[in-house]
Amino acid sequence: MEHAKRHRLLLAACLLAAPAAARGAAFQLREGDPDWLANAFAGDAAKAYDAGTAWTNPAGMVLIQGNEIDQAVNYFDPGIRFSGTDYVHARPVSGSDGGDAGPPAVTAGSESVVSLSPDLKLGLSVEAPFGLRTSYPSNFTGRYQSLVSAIEDFQVALALAYRVSPQLSIGGGPIGSYFRARLTQDINTSIYSRTFADTPLDVRGDDYKPGYYLGALYQFTPSFRVGFEYRSRIGYDVTGKQQATVPAAIQKVPFIANILNALNSDVSTQIAVPDVATISAYYDVTPQIALLATAEWTDWSLIKTLTVYAPSGPEATPVNFRNTWMGALGANYKPEFIPGLTLQLGVLYDEGANTDITRGPRLPDEDRIGAAGGLRYAITPRVEFRISYLHEFPGFGGDKIDYTNNFPNAGRLIGTYANNADVVSSGIAVKF
Repeated sequence: MEHAKRHRLLLAACLLAAPAAARGAAFQLREGDPDWLANAFAGDAAKAYDAGTAWTNPAGMVLIQGNEIDQAVNYFDPGIRFSGTDYVHARPVSGSDGGDAGPPAVTAGSESVVSLSPDLKLGLSVEAPFGLRTSYPSNFTGRYQSLVSAIEDFQVALALAYRVSPQLSIGGGPIGSYFRARLTQDINTSIYSRTFADTPLDVRGDDYKPGYYLGALYQFTPSFRVGFEYRSRIGYDVTGKQQATVPAAIQKVPFIANILNALNSDVSTQIAVPDVATISAYYDVTPQIALLATAEWTDWSLIKTLTVYAPSGPEATPVNFRNTWMGALGANYKPEFIPGLTLQLGVLYDEGANTDITRGPRLPDEDRIGAAGGLRYAITPRVEFRISYLHEFPGFGGDKIDYTNNFPNAGRLIGTYANNADVVSSGIAVKF
């Protein structure tokens, strides 16, 4: 029974090590509109020049004239490569390094603003601020630690913005959020007999919960403004199923089969996506040149432990994420000789929520450096096309891994990770 009880830790162990792609720390995603990506997210809470502000700072909607809707599609191509070996009782586990564990992915985003009056605006946003996926082949040396990890968090935000004075505006509103996860790994049953195949273990769970966000924008001069946004944490009560696919040969051995079959049960845990605070500045140096900056704090340290509940009782797993900061600088340039064109660029530095102690194969998170560029082009006075590109390099943080998930006979995964990412975003903004 103790053997099966410890295996039920899969839900907590997987959720605390949710996958990342290009991205913020841990499993945070900032991509949503090519305009944000093009400046490496610099100035997002202070731009307030299009409908994207309905998500990045609802207070900025007061600067939008008329009505507008922005639609975008983002293509992620993360590179996540492990080098090393899993050791069970000091013996290496046969298998491959896993190749590239970051499969490509696509997300979409949408923001819209409706002008109820010159001083009162309504906004609607649909985004996926957390998630993505890691996937290793079945012969991965660390298959007893991780195979597939898929996390998705969809959020819909409704906000009002009001101009309090010529300089100050405020905004905010509720967020509806849906979180789901699917996580797999193998159970090492070869310790009972070398003829036994591994036993696949699969867990799935989901939940709906509300949150909120608030923003403020202050216009110091016609050319300089500062914006602040706070997005609340959202705590989920994730419930789901855990299923072990026990090979036929093992089913013939009642003692072992009963242990593994006992894993097929309902499981649940609590997990929160963190609160995020962002401050940004936007400065029109000239009519052609704008400078942008952002500092963002994410409260990852709220995830200290995860407790999974199963028929056999609760079990706690330590997490110990650390809080993270992201800083970004950017610039926009509007060449006079091409009316309607805006060229954009940006750089960022983003801390990872993991350390060499907590880094695992589901979340090989580390510090990142990013460089981005893009353009906006007004096809007509009411329609603007946008495209941008971001590349992320490893930062100055660690890339080592010395990890065990505390599952019986799963072993100890030792090695290093080499991570990078490419993101391409395109979209269109329509005023009406």
